[in-house]
Amino acid sequence: MQITCDECQGKFRIADEKIPENKSITILCPKCKKKIRVKGRISAKPSDNNKETMSLPFDVLGDEHTALLCFESENSGATIQKNLATMGFKTVYAKNSKDAIKMTRFHPFDLAVIDDAFDSTTDTHILNHLQSLPMVSRRNLFVAFVTDTLRTNDYMGAYCQSANLIINRKQMSDFKTIYNQAAKENDAFYSVYKETLQKFA
Repeated sequence: MQITCDECQGKFRIADEKIPENKSITILCPKCKKKIRVKGRISAKPSDNNKETMSLPFDVLGDEHTALLCFESENSGATIQKNLATMGFKTVYAKNSKDAIKMTRFHPFDLAVIDDAFDSTTDTHILNHLQSLPMVSRRNLFVAFVTDTLRTNDYMGAYCQSANLIINRKQMSDFKTIYNQAAKENDAFYSVYKETLQKFA
């Protein structure tokens, strides 16, 4: 949902699920701090999901891009997180695949960076969930897969992992350059597809 502040005309976006159905919430404009009242969707049945939606990864966002980081620990993903910060991304770490899946259901991430060692013992892996997303949702999410076993920009390896980009762990320090080039190619490849969707939306 897109929200416009009546005071400063700033535009922000917030996931629909953040606002309880049949209720209204008051948020502060990140720019001018004016209170904005937002009404939730009207439903025949009152929603009982408030408890779960309160654990969303982000509150109100402006024009920032958001990234989901799936690493064994925050230290493992620290290099990439620093790169993303310089690129204007807001980042959040997932504790495990269950946590990652829940966050992707409630927030439309622009980027997911997934380490091959992340939650590797579970059958319900975040990659399996991303594979099951509707095409219109999956095409708006860029997935980078970090591994020791494949070379950076291995297109067949990325296809097999249902990812957009493979990054070898040895080149994590070059993430910004590698990602920018891959994202540019991805945008060019799907430009006609996205333009067509917008035309008939």
